[in-house]
Amino acid sequence: MRDVCVIGSGAAGAVAAAVLAEAGWDVLVLEQGEHVPPGTHLHDLIPGYETARARDLDGGWTEEGYPWTACCVGGGTRFYAGVSLRLRRVDFDATAHCAAEALPPAWPFGYDDLRPHYDWVERRLGVTSDGGLDPTRPSPPLDLLPPHRPSARGAALVAAGRALGRTPFPMPLAVASAPFAGAPACADLTTCTDFACPSGAKGDVHHRLLAPLADRIEVRTGCKAVRLVEDRPGRVAAVECLDVATGARELVRARHFVVAANAIQSAALLLRSRSAHSPDGLGNGRGVVGRGLCMKVGQNLTAHLDHDLDEIPAPKGGRYVTVAFTDNYLDQHCPSGLGGLVLETGPLDPADIADRRVLRLECLVADQPVAENRVTLDWSTVDAYGLPRLVLDYRPHPLDLKRLDYLRDRATEVLTRAGAARVDPEPMDFSLGSGHLHGTCRMGTDPATSVCDPQGRVHGVVNVRVADGALMPYPGAVNPALTIQALAHRVATLLLHEETAAGTIPE
Repeated sequence: MRDVCVIGSGAAGAVAAAVLAEAGWDVLVLEQGEHVPPGTHLHDLIPGYETARARDLDGGWTEEGYPWTACCVGGGTRFYAGVSLRLRRVDFDATAHCAAEALPPAWPFGYDDLRPHYDWVERRLGVTSDGGLDPTRPSPPLDLLPPHRPSARGAALVAAGRALGRTPFPMPLAVASAPFAGAPACADLTTCTDFACPSGAKGDVHHRLLAPLADRIEVRTGCKAVRLVEDRPGRVAAVECLDVATGARELVRARHFVVAANAIQSAALLLRSRSAHSPDGLGNGRGVVGRGLCMKVGQNLTAHLDHDLDEIPAPKGGRYVTVAFTDNYLDQHCPSGLGGLVLETGPLDPADIADRRVLRLECLVADQPVAENRVTLDWSTVDAYGLPRLVLDYRPHPLDLKRLDYLRDRATEVLTRAGAARVDPEPMDFSLGSGHLHGTCRMGTDPATSVCDPQGRVHGVVNVRVADGALMPYPGAVNPALTIQALAHRVATLLLHEETAAGTIPE
């Protein structure tokens, strides 16, 4: 029997697996996807991913919902831009800024509790510094890798922001600015986002954690976790797995289970784990599993300049983001008093990469964690694996759309100052699925409004913990990857400490 079975090899699962393996535990990681070679483009993989039923922004239903960040070893970190921001202190209790009908947004602990776990992730992945310039950073920066120089587009945004009295800063990235952990510094080989790094400069969890520990962590690919199987009330004995190539099923036994499949897939796994002990799904006696789904409310803006940029951008795109603004994160003029993040984004259309007259900004605000936004299962319809159809029932809250409008106006001011002759809002589709997934297995002290306790343990189940973004009671307005990784480090460290104290730690 394994000491621990970790379900998911992405941002959270790899961190949890690394912590436990380095402590001497026998660790098995189950991953539905496969290994992807360097240089792989995410869009080449998406056609093979399962979809979900989801609402569009008009409230209608489509069968093309997207319940993934990425389905592969390393998860979304293989294809993300490396954005590695910490939540702000206000994000740990945004009660004063949330709608009355929101689920309780306060975390069961504060920033200072998570701070050492942020520190571990930043050092282990090789995150670059913000140069001490982020005006809302919740604690002083560590002595990290040097900041990246702004891109040509980023430099234009820096000049425009400063002219408006804003405080642009270098975006902290899990992308090496100098040689790190045997990998070279970034050489702008691809657009970074949507590409698996060709050189290893990106600090994805496959390169930084799983591969170096390959002799201590078994990663079983092509293996979908179907359900957790209780042998008695409150204890799981095994996870039922499906070989996605053959359709064969087997039971994998372990002393502990760490669920880290992403906020949509983790909730779906608990909901599928029905039994006589848990007729509505594991941990779902109060009907909370899947509720509070947050996708992050956001929109990109494309500016068409009235002049050429001073430099020609890297021919293949380079880093997707180098500059960010948090001046309007806490803003009394924004509806509810809480704004969000504005960040540079590079062009994704190959025709625009070398266009010296295109600038883009992304605006992000946290969404209200409301009970009506949820992951559910349609047991009357099955997917290609014979499992109940995933349903993403999500509608953005009107307050969040107003907050997004405000932040979009502030971003437009920067683009206009940079010389935009025209600013076009790009279509929004975050309600169909997002790389920013949070909140479906919320942690808290009250089982009536949460699924997990503050240590990540599913209420009433002694040996199952959730370790990904599903735990987050409130998502914050920054990209969640670093926080998800810090949470996973905290969950795994607390599990390790509990087992040590109980005298049951593996030899």
